Amino acid sequence: MVTYVKMPKLTWTMEEGLVGKWHKKVGDEIKKGEPICEIETEKSVDELEATESGILSKILVPSGSIAKINQTIAIIAGIDESLPQKEPIPVEEVVPRPAVAKEIVKIKRPEAGKRKERIKASPIARKLAQEHGINLEETRGTGPDGRIVKEDTLRAIEKAQRVKVVPLTRMRSVIKKRLSYSMKTALHVPLTIEVDMTNTTKLLETLRPEIEKTHNVRLSLTSLLVKAVAIALEDHPVLNSRLEDEQIVISEDINVGVAVSTQEGLIVPVIRNANTKSVIEIAKATKILTEKARKENLSTEENSGGTFTISNLGMFGIDLFAPIINPPESAILGVGRTIKKPIVLNDKVTTRLMMTLTVVFDHRIMDGAEAAKFLQKLKRILEKPDNLFPS
Repeated sequence: MVTYVKMPKLTWTMEEGLVGKWHKKVGDEIKKGEPICEIETEKSVDELEATESGILSKILVPSGSIAKINQTIAIIAGIDESLPQKEPIPVEEVVPRPAVAKEIVKIKRPEAGKRKERIKASPIARKLAQEHGINLEETRGTGPDGRIVKEDTLRAIEKAQRVKVVPLTRMRSVIKKRLSYSMKTALHVPLTIEVDMTNTTKLLETLRPEIEKTHNVRLSLTSLLVKAVAIALEDHPVLNSRLEDEQIVISEDINVGVAVSTQEGLIVPVIRNANTKSVIEIAKATKILTEKARKENLSTEENSGGTFTISNLGMFGIDLFAPIINPPESAILGVGRTIKKPIVLNDKVTTRLMMTLTVVFDHRIMDGAEAAKFLQKLKRILEKPDNLFPS
C-alpha cells in the first residue's frame, strides 16, 4: 500500500513547516512508528514518525525546505510496489530555506532598456564608487556643474557603511504574521488595575529560602502570578476561550503561557493545567521550560496549546503596557514593575509596594465587565496571597 507522508499540523495556528534532517534515505526500509525526519515549526523541532511500514520510495521535500500543511513530503511504498505515475503535489510548491541573515547594503540598479545620460564624475570618484558598490546615480555632486568628486563618493561610502539591513529570521517572520493577524482580527481593549503587592512580596521573602532548600527551586513572582491567574480563570472562564467558526469555545483546561524573551524572539512556553498544580510545581515547570526556551530546545507540545498568556516587563522598569493577544487566545495579561508608592490606607498616607496589571481582551468574545471582574478577582488573590499556599 502506498502511503503519502504529509506535513502535519502541530499547532492551532501552524500554516507551514520546515523539513529538517531526514533520518532515512530513498530505498531504506521503515517500520511503523519509526522517526523518518525532523519537522521545524517557528519555535520547536519535532520528530515525524511513520504511520505505516514499507520502503521510503521518494522524498518530495528535501531538508531545509518549507512545505504547507497537508502537503505530501515523501512517499512510502510496500516492498516491490510501484509508485503512482502522477505525483500528489507539484514540486514548485516547495520553498527553500531563506538565506542566513547577513549585513548588506542595498544598491539600486538602473532599469534595463533605458538610455542613460553620462554621469559627471571625476576618475577617482568613479573608481572609489566601483570598489565600494556605490551607485553614482544616487550620489549628489558638489563639484562644478554638479560633478561628483572624490569627497562626494567618500561621503556616500561612509553613509552606506552605517546602514545595516538584516533579513527577518524565520521566527521573527512568524511573529510578524501572528501578531499582525491578531491585530487585524481581534478587537483589542485594555483594562488596567493597581495591585498592592506588599503582602505578596513579604510572603515571597519569607518562603523563598526554605523552598530553595527543600525543593531546589527558586520561588519567583512569575510562579505566583501563574497560579493566581489560573485560579481567577476558574471563576471567569470566558477569558480562557477562543473564537472558532462564529462560536466561543471555552477550554476546560487552563494552560497558562509565560512569554520568554530570547535572542531570536519571543517564545511562550505553556504551563499545562496550572490550576491543578501547586506554586512549587509551577516554579519547577517554569524553570525547566524557560531554560529550554532560551536554548531553543522546546518541543511543540511545550510551546503550544496555551489558553491564556502572561507577559511580564517589570524587570525592565516598565510600569504599564498593553500586550498583543496571542492568537487564538481571547486575552493576555501585561505585568508592570513592583514599586513603592505613597497611598491612602485607613485614612492615612503610607507607602506600599504597588504593581500595575493590564488585561487586554478581545471585545468580540466578551464585554469589559467580565474582564474587569477577572482583574478584581486577581487583585484580591494577590493582595491576600496566603490562599496560594493551601495547607
